[in-house]
Amino acid sequence: MRKIQTLLLIFLIGLLSCKSDKKYSDYNEADFYEVQGIINQAILTSDPFDSTTEKNISFTYFLDRPNPKKGVENNLEMFEAQNGYPLIVLVHKDDENISFYGRVGVLENLNEKEKAYLTNHFQNEMDKLKKRTPDYIYEALINDTINENQIDIK
Repeated sequence: MRKIQTLLLIFLIGLLSCKSDKKYSDYNEADFYEVQGIINQAILTSDPFDSTTEKNISFTYFLDRPNPKKGVENNLEMFEAQNGYPLIVLVHKDDENISFYGRVGVLENLNEKEKAYLTNHFQNEMDKLKKRTPDYIYEALINDTINENQIDIK
């Protein structure tokens, strides 16, 4: 009888000590606002049975601050999430440490510091691409994908 009570007590302590992370669905949508962010890492989950689009994402947001914040979301089913991509982060109005992956993209109302950060980031990404791509392919990519009238970050 004593063993059963001990096991039951250990089981109850184990259940009470488990704390699950809150999900976006646990909150009200109106509790969040959008800020600009960058995906630092988008890696496949370690589960071999997961879809190839299921990823663990780490991102940086509040890009205009001296010390930007970092966020993580695991097991997101996001095909478009890639390292270095800009994203829109959902930040809780009362606690800016609570954040969620919103969507890939750039906000329309960036401030000057965010614009400068993104311009520098995109230029660095383009420089990396140019280093690892033969000139004739790089020039073809640039001519086919970037039209000065389509992209206006400045």
